[in-house]
Formats: sequence, C-alpha cells, structure tokens
Amino acid sequence: MAIGGTREVTGLTRATEVEHNEYETELFAKRIVEIPSNMEGRWEYDATDNCIYAGYAPKGLAEGDEGWLIQKFTWTAGTVSGYICTKREIDYGNWTAHTF
Repeated sequence: MAIGGTREVTGLTRATEVEHNEYETELFAKRIVEIPSNMEGRWEYDATDNCIYAGYAPKGLAEGDEGWLIQKFTWTAGTVSGYICTKREIDYGNWTAHTF
C-alpha cells in the first residue's frame, strides 16, 4: 500500500492514522525519519567555500573521541556555474582525524 492506498485491517486492534501513513505494504516496511535533536555538528570548507567534511556526534562528545558520523563530499566544477557535489563518502571515527 502506498500512502493513500486502500487499507487492510488485520489483528485485534486497529492501527492509528500515523501507522497507516508510514507503512509501505509493497516493501513490508515502515517509513522512518530520524531527527537528530540530541546531536551536534561540525563542518569544514575548502578554499571555494564548498563543504568538504560534515560531522555529527552526540552533544558533549569531544572532537577527539570516537563516535562521530563523518561525511566527505567531493566537488567538481559545474558546466553552468560554480561546483557540483559528485560524491559523498561516510565513515565513523573522531572529528580531529577526519581524513578518509
């Protein structure tokens, strides 16, 4: 069932409206969006102001401690103007030594 499709009722209790809207029958899975409200972020930019590293960690975790989710972005000159992001790599580690 895609969002807005017909509903099947099974089991002893009825699902809430939210439960119906987040479930995809074709995939047998729920849609989940995590909002990292307990996280903090750090960013590093290159000489052309493109973000090359983005890091996320629980609030209070030191930059040298393990537990950071780190993303590295690769930029290429665009055909019209500026730069375009062409690659994103993801790794775990500490922010202080965030080279890939």
